[in-house]
Amino acid sequence: MGERPQARTEPSRTVLVVVALCVGLGALVNPKGPGHMAPVDGLMLLGLVAVFAWVVRNRVPLRLPYLVPVTGLMATGLVAALLSVSPSGGLQAVVQESFLVLWCAAVAMVCRTPRALGLLLRVWAGSAIGWAALLILAVATGQKWLSGAGSVANGTSDLSGLSEGTRARLFFDHPNMAGNYFMVAIFVVVAAGYPRRLSVRVSACAVLGVAMFLTGSNAALLSLLGGAVVAVFLHVRAHRGTVTATAAVAVLLMVGGVGWFEVAAPIVATAQQSANPLLRNSVGRGERSAEARQSLFASQFQIFERGDLLGIGPAGTRSALGAEGATAVHEAHNDYLGTLVERGPLGLLAVLGLVGVVAARLVRISGRPLPPRLQSAVPVPAALTGACVAFALTALTHEILHYRWLWTLLAIVAAVHLLARAEPGRDGAAAERTTTPGGVRPSVPASSGAR
Repeated sequence: MGERPQARTEPSRTVLVVVALCVGLGALVNPKGPGHMAPVDGLMLLGLVAVFAWVVRNRVPLRLPYLVPVTGLMATGLVAALLSVSPSGGLQAVVQESFLVLWCAAVAMVCRTPRALGLLLRVWAGSAIGWAALLILAVATGQKWLSGAGSVANGTSDLSGLSEGTRARLFFDHPNMAGNYFMVAIFVVVAAGYPRRLSVRVSACAVLGVAMFLTGSNAALLSLLGGAVVAVFLHVRAHRGTVTATAAVAVLLMVGGVGWFEVAAPIVATAQQSANPLLRNSVGRGERSAEARQSLFASQFQIFERGDLLGIGPAGTRSALGAEGATAVHEAHNDYLGTLVERGPLGLLAVLGLVGVVAARLVRISGRPLPPRLQSAVPVPAALTGACVAFALTALTHEILHYRWLWTLLAIVAAVHLLARAEPGRDGAAAERTTTPGGVRPSVPASSGAR
């Protein structure tokens, strides 16, 4: 009798399969249909219907993670769009955000148990490895129609104008988006501990790393390094203490510093003049790309200074720059500055609020080992923090708020946070909640009784 309510809240096999397919096919963001709908969006819509039908039928408590900040983000976007010169593009952006927020809620509700959470993480890790292998095979065999090298979807282009013919993107809109997908997947593989065998897992990360390199995304590489340092620190601290973690990160930074001056810097200098187009248009274009972004960001800030506090409307940066005759006419290429320009200070406050809520949850799940059943699904929760840090770093040079896998990751973070709080009670170990300030449960002799 006691198991009945819990069984009713378990996602059905159909729901799990549909959501898992959405996660596994996350790379299918092209070709685009009406309203910029991608093939995976249709499947995600089916997943939303399946999840919410299951929620209503079984009276499952509704989970709406990040409700306050995302409501602020969409509200400021809606107001800015309605007051802008061309509201259609802004309204479309707000609709896309609403769809992604609902998807985040759906994934969080499906991940009500460690079993469902572990399944989705393994599907994400395994499918990303498969997509990476497909990209490497396409590049190795010269199948440009599959690798996407030399073409960029949706009329977008590399900011430095140097990537034509070399950078691969598979089915993604542009190479930087592809690089971000494979970069984040490395953290997912580590977090899930999948594949289970360490040697196979290391090989899988290498495959993902090669695919990321073939996209030529410097942002993905730098974000990977930044996220990895944070993940190592948190993982070591949770198991060995702060002193050991600080020492480990200090060693990593010293080795990285020596490696940069002795190895990486000469490679970058050589790559700028290299005959190899992949090297020249990846690590070799970093300086020009940085200069182009500096010019773009300066033009954006000038638009903000001449505008009003409500913003110019979502997705309005390109048209605003074109109307003012700017030397570089591109989208924002920075989620923080782009939000400030397009949605005003209140929109930026909403984004920073989202970052703060996510950070608070990550601190709680990465501070100490998770409960046993949850730890079997997420052996290395610090890797989830590393992935989120990597996203936050990428947002400095690219717009990532509409990346589907970002909201899947945020849903998983919310699910892990809730499960970490509820798991001891579900396992019948409520007494584990009584802990010392250091998180260690005091041992009580069995003969001591109730006293």
